[in-house]
Amino acid sequence: MSEKLIKSKQRVKDFAEVFTPKHIVKDMCDLVPEEMWVNVETTFLEPACGTGNFLVEILERKFKLCKDWEDGLRALKSVYGVDIQQDNVEEAKGRLFDMYIKQYPKAPAISGLIAAQILERNIVCGDFIKDQMINKKRRRK
Repeated sequence: MSEKLIKSKQRVKDFAEVFTPKHIVKDMCDLVPEEMWVNVETTFLEPACGTGNFLVEILERKFKLCKDWEDGLRALKSVYGVDIQQDNVEEAKGRLFDMYIKQYPKAPAISGLIAAQILERNIVCGDFIKDQMINKKRRRK
């Protein structure tokens, strides 16, 4: 089964939306200095997260450092994503939530609720570039 790199030609035209294939995501994450992968709480921000391809790879690597579901929540808290399309944001949140539940199937039910709350806060819909420009202008005033 091949990876789906676009949702539609119209979205490519309107938003330049093209998803990064898994093998390139992995290669790019391999370029991140090793010391960034030793602490489960090291923060990562994906300012154009799409459906979460980079976030999934990052979380997979972080879960390897986790001893238990509480560490898993700390890992989840350390990843942030922004995307301009709400459906992508929802898909990214769903993928990360499913990863957490699969990784910690025996965790207390409350941990699933906490995971969902973390993802609701950390994976959001927005225009990262536009928002950054607005914040920059405000700081100048």
